Amino acid sequence: MQKFVLVANSTIDETAAYYETNDIKCAALSFSIGGRVVKEDFGRTMPFKEFFANLRAGHMSTTSQAQVGDYLTYFRDACKAGLDVLYVGFSSGLSGSYDAGCMAAAEVRAEYPERIIRCVDTLSAAGGEAILVEKARQLRDAGYTADAAGDAIEALRLHVIHLVTVDDLNHLWRGGRVSRSSAVIGGLIGIKPMIYVDDEGKLQVCGKIRGRKKALHELIQVTLEQITDKETPVRISHGDCEEDAVYVARQLEAHGLKTEIRMIDTVIGSHTGPGVMTAFFVGKKRVPF
Repeated sequence: MQKFVLVANSTIDETAAYYETNDIKCAALSFSIGGRVVKEDFGRTMPFKEFFANLRAGHMSTTSQAQVGDYLTYFRDACKAGLDVLYVGFSSGLSGSYDAGCMAAAEVRAEYPERIIRCVDTLSAAGGEAILVEKARQLRDAGYTADAAGDAIEALRLHVIHLVTVDDLNHLWRGGRVSRSSAVIGGLIGIKPMIYVDDEGKLQVCGKIRGRKKALHELIQVTLEQITDKETPVRISHGDCEEDAVYVARQLEAHGLKTEIRMIDTVIGSHTGPGVMTAFFVGKKRVPF
């Protein structure tokens, strides 16, 4: 029998069917582009290809965190049904969504003191966050309690490595990750930064590589060097550059690794831009170099 309700955010590069099939509640973030505000619904309102085409056409996309009201509904519904809750959330280093979930949890705990509402900050995003949500789902289905599953996720989270390379530095400049001059010069000479998510769940630039192909090979090489769990598939998320994603996947599979390819979600894509390529996996440590 299910021991708890699992709640996640919309930032795990998954489909609506994944949440529905696996009975995972989704507290969705929102984005605004071209005068339209969309609560992330996995491409139903705005298909991912249309979203990235808008970015390529020069439209800016801004994002908003998940709303406290959505968490309150999920948490209260679970408690009314006599179930505990485990919320596995988008990194607090990148969004206020996790804090919003914690605020809602505190309110509902006061109403249902007999119930457990456990909140876990994944310190992760996109495919890295997805690895942790999927692990929580497996533990829930295996009969773990909310607290036991939460403990396991917290023990694993700093071993989930995020490797990211972007095709256009301007999106990182707008997000404050690189200077304007670095973005302009880097674009002129073809610099592709290598980015990781640190132990505080924040983006850090850890290398600058000249040329797209070299950046992809660096992504592959670091993954092969750092991966420790070869049973958990490497999650490869991309910003509408499927050919590159397939290339990286095939190279990793040639070395015996399992892979899964996804399109990166619109909220993360708003900050990375089209052409982003990623690899997420369980490894030694978050700092990959």
